Amino acid sequence: MNSFSTLFSIERPNVLLLILPVLPVALYTFVRFKRMEKSLVDFVSSSSPAFLRSRRSLFLRTLFRILAWISGVLACAGLSWGTRQVPVQKSGCAVSFVFDISYSMNAMDVDGGRMSRLDAVKLYCSHLLSRMEGVSVSAVISKGDGFLAVPLTQDFSSIDSLVDSLSPSLMTSAGSSLGKGIDCAVSSFPQNSAQSSMIFVFTDGDETDDLMLHSLQRAARFQIPVTLVGFGSEDGAEVLSGDGITPVRTFLMANKMRNMAGDVNRNARKLFSKSDFVRYVSAASRGSALSLLEQLDSSSESFSYEIRSVSRHDFLILLSIVFFVLSFVVGELDASALRKRFGKLSSLLPLSCLLLFVSCSSERMQILKGALDHHNGKMRSATVDFVSVLNDPENAVHRDYALFGLASTYISLEEYDAALEKLDMIVPEKSEDEYKDKSLASAVFYNKGVIFVKKGDFPKALSFFKQAVLASGDNLDARINIELCEQRISMSKKRAGETEMRGVSESSSPEVDPKTAALFNLIREREQNQWKKMDSKTEEKNVLDY
Repeated sequence: MNSFSTLFSIERPNVLLLILPVLPVALYTFVRFKRMEKSLVDFVSSSSPAFLRSRRSLFLRTLFRILAWISGVLACAGLSWGTRQVPVQKSGCAVSFVFDISYSMNAMDVDGGRMSRLDAVKLYCSHLLSRMEGVSVSAVISKGDGFLAVPLTQDFSSIDSLVDSLSPSLMTSAGSSLGKGIDCAVSSFPQNSAQSSMIFVFTDGDETDDLMLHSLQRAARFQIPVTLVGFGSEDGAEVLSGDGITPVRTFLMANKMRNMAGDVNRNARKLFSKSDFVRYVSAASRGSALSLLEQLDSSSESFSYEIRSVSRHDFLILLSIVFFVLSFVVGELDASALRKRFGKLSSLLPLSCLLLFVSCSSERMQILKGALDHHNGKMRSATVDFVSVLNDPENAVHRDYALFGLASTYISLEEYDAALEKLDMIVPEKSEDEYKDKSLASAVFYNKGVIFVKKGDFPKALSFFKQAVLASGDNLDARINIELCEQRISMSKKRAGETEMRGVSESSSPEVDPKTAALFNLIREREQNQWKKMDSKTEEKNVLDY
């Protein structure tokens, strides 16, 4: 989750007001006991075992009944915490249109130079909307920022009005940030909606902040398909920049958008069974609008997984009953008699009760489950477990271990670049010259060394193995790998020293004619002399390179 408040949810918060009477009830019980104590002081000593036992009995009985009441109120309020993936059937479609209105969209390179890219978007969307009856549509305009111009609606009149007025002057922010427009579109969909969400981006792919790839990955994590509809020509066209004076040349970034779609889909394939979350379609290609409409038809009735909080109603009700029963049992127990009868075993009673109601956090259980899935070869399940923990970035300890587990899974899948990216996100904390978590820091450096061994970069792998040993001297595997890397590097240097360039005249091959060999050697000598002369002239000039 993104914040602490999203870890817990309360369905009926007004019910929590029933906890307020707890304070006056506890105060009334205390005052009543004091009055009883004053009235009995003439008959029973306040230090007698019977009096102390009655005081302890009253305190424990009151405490457990208060806890029982609070647990019951929380159950009625609908308290939930933790998350799980739930399969949900989607009915209908909700589409967010993201319009790129940067100045590059004014380029006249559509339909043989007779139409600008933005005018082509207007015409394209007007025909598209006429075929989208029964679909909820929102509109986002994107320039240097993203802005939700029209929320989800089935009344297309407001969408049509916005499409007709599309212009770079609608937003004052400079630049082109398609990523912020996609993020705004993702946020425009309501949570746990019964409709299948989808995003259409009408753009030339020309951006100034390079945030689109990150935003596409975020949309894929939410399982929201994105279709990039390209407008313009890959040959490019000149257009005036925002100052109205400077001419710049802009191009349709078709290859860039195709590569982004491929990267996002490859990463999504590791998490979900569906892998085509991002597509690129050229608006000039035949049947492009029809392919968009077919996506709407295929998503009208579908299943998807949503992350939902786990209701704890049954657990809280059980807890309330247990506390209520304990209010009778514990209040009547004689601790001194139990201590005499069972000795030290009686002291373990409070601890056993504590362990009964204390359990591991959901994040730790998810990391443990992911580790077990990874050990059993269930890489997709392990990836889902680790990614679910990353939804809580404020918990640094759990986040680092989840990132490490995810990187280990990627290494097993031979996705070394993705694994290295996750390991780079783990920054081990130091206390002076030592790491706070030595084992984690050493494991991170060790896995980086393993990745570079797989890539064949032994010097870099050697440096990481040395860092692993410096982080934790107990890492025996890192010490062994240091020796192996040093042997491999020395062998490579030895082979390189044994290999030397030889002239044609030195070759003993009988197939080479002696005259030809002499000619080649003469050419080689002249080239060496020429390069020596050029080097000496360059040193004499002593000027900066252009």
